[in-house]
Amino acid sequence: METKNEDTCLKIRSTRATVAAGLRLYMGNFRRIFRATWLPALLLALASALSYQMMISTTSRLQNSMAQMAQGHMDGDWMSQYLMQSGVSLLSFLVMLLFVSYAFSMLSRHRQEGFIPVPARWLTKPDGRSLARTVAIAMVWFVVTLIVTVICSIVLALGVVRHSVAIMGISLLLAIVLMALLLPLTYPSMRYVTTRDTRLFDILGSGYRQGLRYWGYIFAVLFVIILIAAVILSVTMLPAIVLLTANIKAQAGAAMGDALGMPSYMSWMSFLVFTLSGFIQAYVALAIIFPAYYMAGSIEQQEIQRNETTKNTIH
Repeated sequence: METKNEDTCLKIRSTRATVAAGLRLYMGNFRRIFRATWLPALLLALASALSYQMMISTTSRLQNSMAQMAQGHMDGDWMSQYLMQSGVSLLSFLVMLLFVSYAFSMLSRHRQEGFIPVPARWLTKPDGRSLARTVAIAMVWFVVTLIVTVICSIVLALGVVRHSVAIMGISLLLAIVLMALLLPLTYPSMRYVTTRDTRLFDILGSGYRQGLRYWGYIFAVLFVIILIAAVILSVTMLPAIVLLTANIKAQAGAAMGDALGMPSYMSWMSFLVFTLSGFIQAYVALAIIFPAYYMAGSIEQQEIQRNETTKNTIH
């Protein structure tokens, strides 16, 4: 039997136990996860690699355009290149949502059945319900983050206009406080994407208040798992960063009239390295979701016990 009591979602756990349980679930079912998600992960890696390549080209075009503008010439070619890169970046984001929706779908099944089922085939169709919920919660985070960014930008701009270091310092402090207040939103977000019978706006209000009571626990879990992922990502990103830096410097030199100094096959090799690196990074980053899933389950179980205790006290 695949269901194990220690793997159940609704169980009170410490920070260490939450991270350990999430990583154990992820690594223990990695073959099933990979079988279901390899295609969107590959598409995400290809889109990211294309975005990197266009970033190199856009940087070169921008520097060349700035040099022409200094001589009194206008070149709008870099703007079209920038718009194309923005389009590719948007495509990468949409593919990323598709990718993580597979994980949310599997965690939803795990919550209901106690285990992650084996995918029937290597080309698994996305779960429309999980994808819709992933897009919905992404839009919520986008709107909230946009509001926070606008507020902080207005305060910062006010400080710059008035040449006030104090106001600029306040904008930085305000940004830290507002980002800290966003942490409790993680709890209702995870509940929404892994629970079938919840409504978005019903869960956001009460869920945020509940998450606020466990702010320290949420911060600790996310800090530990993001730190672990960041260390691994820094290693996997190193070859791509070296190639990206070398390409940008070479393109910048070429824009100034120097010889390119890069072999003809470098663009294809860079694209291959970016794709391979992006594919690995996708699965490293995906691991963050699983401890967050157990974190939400632990908070939910504590809230259930808290409500039961309150009822018994009243009666």
